[in-house]
Amino acid sequence: MDIKIAGQPDVTPEQKTVEANYTQTIPEGILLQEQIGQLFDFKHSEIESYKTELNTLIDYAKKKTDDHSPNGLKWALTDLGLKLGTPPMGEKRIKQLVRYAYLWLETRKHQEELTKMLRGEEEE
Repeated sequence: MDIKIAGQPDVTPEQKTVEANYTQTIPEGILLQEQIGQLFDFKHSEIESYKTELNTLIDYAKKKTDDHSPNGLKWALTDLGLKLGTPPMGEKRIKQLVRYAYLWLETRKHQEELTKMLRGEEEE
């Protein structure tokens, strides 16, 4: 037995449609540093001491991939780690990755400046 309310259209529960609007929030700042720090098994206290290194790695990863989610950035950094191989004895992996990322970012910045100075012409 169905109860109908006067003035209401006939709609059964199966006919109702629910439209979900999902948006993905991409963390920034400290939250992103903590998630990238998980890649190196950092504790919360260690993240503060490696803040500048983590920011350099985040900048590098954002330039290398279009996926700026934490997982996308982690994959870009993992790929870099695989390319660089094992760090020298006694050196932490993060130091090796940061050194490469810093040099890559600086080289790219200098290349852009050189291109601007030449007004887009190729160097001989």
